[in-house]
Amino acid sequence: MVAKNTVVKMKKIKTFSVMCAKGVLIILNVCCILIAICTFVFTVADSRVLKQYGEESAAGTYIGDIVVIFICWLGLSVAIFGLVGTMRNNVKILYLYIGLLMIMMVIGLLVVIFVGVQRYSLEFRVIEWLQEDFFKKNIDETHWKLWDQLQTAYKCCGLNGPEDYHAMGQHVAISCCPKAYKTKTEYAQMMLYNACLEASSYFPDGCEDEILAVLRSNAEWLQGVAMTSFWFEAIGMLLAMWVANNVKNRVHVYKQNVMY
Repeated sequence: MVAKNTVVKMKKIKTFSVMCAKGVLIILNVCCILIAICTFVFTVADSRVLKQYGEESAAGTYIGDIVVIFICWLGLSVAIFGLVGTMRNNVKILYLYIGLLMIMMVIGLLVVIFVGVQRYSLEFRVIEWLQEDFFKKNIDETHWKLWDQLQTAYKCCGLNGPEDYHAMGQHVAISCCPKAYKTKTEYAQMMLYNACLEASSYFPDGCEDEILAVLRSNAEWLQGVAMTSFWFEAIGMLLAMWVANNVKNRVHVYKQNVMY
C-alpha cells in the first residue's frame, strides 16, 4: 500500500513538473515572439538612420540590418512553431522545434560576431565621412541641410564642437540653437538666434562623438538581444526535450497498457 502511494505521488510530481515545464516553455516562446517583433521594429528604424551616412559608408552594415530582419522573422516563426508543438503535445513538432532552435543558436552567435565587426568598421567610415564632409571646400545648400538635420537629430554642433565654426571663420549654425531653429517667423528666429549666440546656449557637444555614441549603443542593443535570445533558446531547447521525452514515454506506457 505504501509503495502504491509512493508511485502515485511520484506520478503526480512528474505530471506537475511536465506542466510547469510546458508553462515556462510557453512563456519563453511568447517572450521570443515579443523580442523578435521589437528587434524588427528597432532594426528597421536603425536601417533608416544608416541611410543618412551614405550608401558607401553604411553599405555593409545596412546589409547586416537586412540579415537581422530576416532572422527576426525566422525566430518569430520558430517560436510560433514551438508554441503549437507545446500546446498540442506533438512529439514530432517538438523534436523539429529543438532542431530549429539549435540552428537559431548558431545563427545568433554568428550575428553577434557579424554585427560587432560591421559596426566597428562603420565607425571608422562614418568618422572619415563626417570629417571630409564638414570641412569640404565646395559647400552648397545640400551640405548645410544635411548638417542641420544631423545637428537637430543628435543635438550636437559642429564636428567636434561649436569651436569648429569659429575655426572656419563662420557663425555657429542656427540649427545648433534648437529654439531659434524651430521658430517659424523670421523675426523671432533672428531674435532667438542672437540671444543663443550671446548666451552661448547652443549645443556644446560635437556631432562626431554623439553619432558614434548612438552607433555603439545600437550595436550593443542588437548584440544584447542576440545573446538574450541565445540563452532563451538554450533553455527552451532543454525544456522542449524534457516535455517531448515525457510525452513520448507517456504514449509508450499507454500503448503497453492497451496491449496487455
